[in-house]
Amino acid sequence: MRAHRRGFTIIELLVVVAIMGLLATLALPKLAATRQRATVATMISDLKNLLTAQEAYFVAYRDYADGIATTEVAGPGAAGRVVSRLSPGNQAVVERKNGSGGVGWSATVTNPSVTDPTRDTCGIFVGDVSYSPNAAVITPGTVACY
Repeated sequence: MRAHRRGFTIIELLVVVAIMGLLATLALPKLAATRQRATVATMISDLKNLLTAQEAYFVAYRDYADGIATTEVAGPGAAGRVVSRLSPGNQAVVERKNGSGGVGWSATVTNPSVTDPTRDTCGIFVGDVSYSPNAAVITPGTVACY
């Protein structure tokens, strides 16, 4: 009578490794898409935080700041800076506006790791609709990605 051997054959192990490799191959694109959505969420969050900082600056100085800095810089118009810490990799451009629509501002945030051309830039504006950074951003104080 033969003794029963315990364990797996090499063929069984190879089949399991092949199945795991196939599952990993299927999961990687979903992981990349999830990472892109998470990065876009940080861009939106940074713009909402900037909106809050700009409104606090406006309450204090009756004007909007023209940029961001690590420490607040008080000053009229283009001299002012608000404190806004961006998420890693995000880059912001803030512009103070003063035209026929009154004082306002616009901002955009980009992140080089976002490769989806339909969502690689997010923007916001406050003031007249002419201050919008892009035609996709149509409501003051509301973030839109384009």
